[in-house]
Amino acid sequence: MKNILITGGSGLIGKHLIERLQAEGHQVSILSRNPENVKGVKAFYWNPQKQEIDRYCLLGINTIIHLAGESIADKWWTSERKKEIVESRTLSIALLYKVLQETKMSVGSVISASAVGYYGDRGEELLTEDSNKGTGFLADCCQEWEEAVDKGAEMGFRVVKFRIGLLLSKDGGALMEFRKIVRNYMGSDLGNGKQWYPWIHIDDLVGMFAKAVSDSTYQGTYNACSPSSVRNHEFTQEVAKALHRPLWPIKINKVILNIVLGEKSSLVLMSTNTSSKKIEKQGYSFRYTTIRDALRSIFS
Repeated sequence: MKNILITGGSGLIGKHLIERLQAEGHQVSILSRNPENVKGVKAFYWNPQKQEIDRYCLLGINTIIHLAGESIADKWWTSERKKEIVESRTLSIALLYKVLQETKMSVGSVISASAVGYYGDRGEELLTEDSNKGTGFLADCCQEWEEAVDKGAEMGFRVVKFRIGLLLSKDGGALMEFRKIVRNYMGSDLGNGKQWYPWIHIDDLVGMFAKAVSDSTYQGTYNACSPSSVRNHEFTQEVAKALHRPLWPIKINKVILNIVLGEKSSLVLMSTNTSSKKIEKQGYSFRYTTIRDALRSIFS
């Protein structure tokens, strides 16, 4: 049994993960700007922007799970917004490390989210955890995020980072945006439709985090993506099939997407064909390996 502190515990991943970890018998607490409003789990106050935190949150903690971070999709990417996105991920973990150093408390493990955006737009290249960082805002953000987390390794902690792909869940995230479009009979390819989407079902992602909590052989970086990335055309086609809607034989031009979304268009136009071999060799067994089965479990 572990005593776990989660940042970003009120988010999509956090809610599912808390349920899983509590079911496995772990003691779980979270950090929140409004702990008095949190139900079902112990909550401590923090405000990373103001560098404020209830230091008792780390008492007895042996595992930190770092999920905190502003959404990359809900606002226009202004310079100010980009700064918020990066600092919400870096200043938050830095605050915890600062408290650990000042109080001489220690944790055994730090398990963090990251994203496949680290690789940037890479076309047909098969990407492993050893592949170089890509270019663009998402790649730079992920690099700063991971570097902030890696300071835990310098302090002697076991550090695990999951580079998460397109998350499939009925409770929110990018899939629900695709669902909206397709249900309104507007499903079609984005860009040329050939870009690779690495995806993962919420149950598998939560399973990976849970395994990393209990299995100390997990260490370093892992691509948190299914063994079968799909192209944008196939992904949209499968969503359309699952919802019994048509997929129109047209393509939404890259220029139009750039006008509508600005720099955020990279979220749907970027091609990132990631390999899951490392985590499979680690012993993780995927529950969902095909996009069709994953979508059926969500939309059925």
